[in-house]
Amino acid sequence: MKPNPKYPYVLSPLKVGKLTFKHRIMSSPTSQAWLAPGNQLSAENIAYYQMRAMGGASLVTVGDCVVEVPTGKSHPMQVAIDDEATENSLTRCADAIHYGGAYASAEIDHGGDRCEPQYLSEENTSAIGPSSFSDPKGYVVREMTRGDIERIADAFAAAAVRVKHCGFDMVMIHGGHGWLLHQFISPLSNKRSDEYGGSFENRMRFPLMVIDRVREAVGKDFPIEFRMSAVEFIEEGYGIETGIEIARAIDDKVDLIHVSAGNMRDPYAMVLMHPPIFSPEAPFAEYARKIKAAVKTPVVLVGAVHDPDIMEALISSGVCDAVALGRGLVADPYLPSKVIRGQQDLISTCTRCLDCEGSLFATRTLRCAVNPFAGRELAQIYLKPAAEKRRVLVAGGGPGGEQAAITAAERGHEVILCEKKDHLGGALEFAATVDFKHRLVQYQQHQEHKLRHCGVDVRLNTAVTPDLVEEIAPDVFIVAIGALPLRLPIPGLTDENVIFAADPEGMRRLKGEKIVIAGGGLVGCETALHLAQEGKEVTLLEMLPDVANDSNFMHRIALKHELEKKVRIRCGVRVTKFEKNAVTAVDEDGREQRFPCDAAIVAMGLVPRSEEVDNLRGLVAETIVIGDCSRSGKIMDATRAGWEAAINLA
Repeated sequence: MKPNPKYPYVLSPLKVGKLTFKHRIMSSPTSQAWLAPGNQLSAENIAYYQMRAMGGASLVTVGDCVVEVPTGKSHPMQVAIDDEATENSLTRCADAIHYGGAYASAEIDHGGDRCEPQYLSEENTSAIGPSSFSDPKGYVVREMTRGDIERIADAFAAAAVRVKHCGFDMVMIHGGHGWLLHQFISPLSNKRSDEYGGSFENRMRFPLMVIDRVREAVGKDFPIEFRMSAVEFIEEGYGIETGIEIARAIDDKVDLIHVSAGNMRDPYAMVLMHPPIFSPEAPFAEYARKIKAAVKTPVVLVGAVHDPDIMEALISSGVCDAVALGRGLVADPYLPSKVIRGQQDLISTCTRCLDCEGSLFATRTLRCAVNPFAGRELAQIYLKPAAEKRRVLVAGGGPGGEQAAITAAERGHEVILCEKKDHLGGALEFAATVDFKHRLVQYQQHQEHKLRHCGVDVRLNTAVTPDLVEEIAPDVFIVAIGALPLRLPIPGLTDENVIFAADPEGMRRLKGEKIVIAGGGLVGCETALHLAQEGKEVTLLEMLPDVANDSNFMHRIALKHELEKKVRIRCGVRVTKFEKNAVTAVDEDGREQRFPCDAAIVAMGLVPRSEEVDNLRGLVAETIVIGDCSRSGKIMDATRAGWEAAINLA
C-alpha cells in the first residue's frame, strides 16, 4: 500500500546526517511514571517506548537521562545514565525501539538549581546552578565553580558515549525548559560576573562547551539534537530575538534543533510549556518559523501539534522540517501509522486536559483521558484476541460505554450498543457548545468512527429495558447509563430559572446576561468561563476555600488564570436559596449575601442512577456496571473502566 497521498510533506523522508527518517512525525522525550530500582528502565518503561515505534513514529526519544545523578537529579522519574548498570536496560530499550521500526534517541540533561536535596546524594546537600540563591522553599543553591562546569561538561560527553554504546542512533541535549543548560542561557537564573555570565556570548559558553565535548566524544557521524526554549513566557525572561540567537549559536554544531518554549521557574510559564486547552493549535509555530529562517539545521516543532492536517500545513509552508509529539502519542501511540494508512478519522485526539501530566505528579502513574491503556503498554502489546466470540450488550453511549464497545469489538466479540437518545456522547455533549472544548468534540467523532470501523451494532433511540435484554439475550451485559445531577434540598432548586450544568438541553435554554453558578468544581468553573467568554456577567460560588479542586493541578493553574480575567469568584460561601432573580448564600461566619441574577446554574456534582441500575441487575449472569452509574468520575475514569470491562472478557 502506498503512503497516504493527502500528506506528501509529512510522509516524505528526512535526511539527518547519515540517517534517513521514513517520515517527519517523531516521538518527543517524555518522563516515565516510575522506574526500576537503581533509576533504570523497567519492562513497562521499555514497552512505552516500543509502542511508539510500533505505532509508526520515525524517531523515538527516551526522556530524562541524568548525566550526574548525585548533583543533577531533580525528580524520581529520571534514568541514571551515569551508572554503568543502566546499560542493560538502555540497550534493551534501543533494541525494542528498533524492533518497532524507528530510530532511537535519548535525552540527556542535568537539573541544576531545580534539584531538591531529597533527590541528591548525601554529599550534595545543596543544589548547584549558575548562581547561588535561596529558593522559596528555603533550599540553598550553590554557584557552580569552574571545576563543576568542567566536570559536568565531561559528564554530558560520557552520557552521550553511553547512549551510542547502547545502540541508540542519536542523542538529544536538553537546553531548555529551565534545566541546567537553560539556566546558564537565561538572564533570570544566570547572575554570574565571570566569563560564564553577563553577555549573551558568555551565557552560551557552557552550553556550547557541552555540545563541543559531546561532539568530540561521539564523532562527527553520530547525530546530535538540541532541545531549546525559543521564549521563556516570563516578563523578565528572554523573547524570540534571543531564541533566534541561541539557534544561530548552535547551528553548525548540531544536526536537529527542537523548538519548544517555556521556563519552569514560573508556574504559569511551566503550564504554557505544555500548551493547555486554552492555547491555539501549534502555539510555538511562529517561533519555529523565525528560527528556521535563521539557521541551516533542520528544525523540529514541538508543542500541541496533534492534527495531521496542521502538520502538513506547517511542513509544506516551511515553518518546520518535522514535528515531535508528546501528548499526541500518549493519546494515540498509533497516530503515525493511522496517518500513513489514511485512517486519520480513527485517531484518538489529545484533548489537552493535562490529566497525563497531572497523574504523573499526583500518583507517579501515567493516565490519559482518551487512551485507557496509557501506562499499561506492556499489557496492551501482548493482548490477545478473545478465545471465544461472545454477544455483548452495552447500555449507554457515553465515553465509558463507547470504549467498552470498541475494545470488545476489537477483541472479536459481537457487540450491540444501545443509547436512549438520538445521538451518542453522554457527558461529552456539553463540549459541543464550548469553544475551548472542541477537541473533545473531535474525540467523540473519532469514537463514532471507531464504532463503525469495528462493526459495532449501534442502536439509537433505544432505552435498555428488561424486555430488551431478554430479546437480545447477551452473554455479557455492560451497564454504562451515566448519572444524574445532584439535587440538594435547597429552596427554589426546581424553579424555572434554575438550570443544571449537566443538562445540555437546559443549558441551551439559558437566557439572560447575569448568571450565578452554584458549585466551583471543574464543571462549574468551565461552564463559568464559557459563559464569560460569550460576554455574560458570571459569578461563581463555591463553599470550599478554592475552586477547581477536582482538576489536575496543571489544568487548574491554566483554568484559574483564565477565570480570573473574566469571572467573579466567591469562595467560602454556601448556597441556601434560589429565587427568581437572585441566589442567596451564607459565608463561614453565617452572614447572608444575595447575588442578583437572570438565571442560576447548579454544578454541585452527580449521583449514580442506582435505581435504574438495580432494575437491570440479575438479568444476565455476567453483568458489569461501569462509569458514572457506578461511581461519578471524569472522562478518564469512564474510558478506563470501559476498556477494563472489555479486556477482562474471556
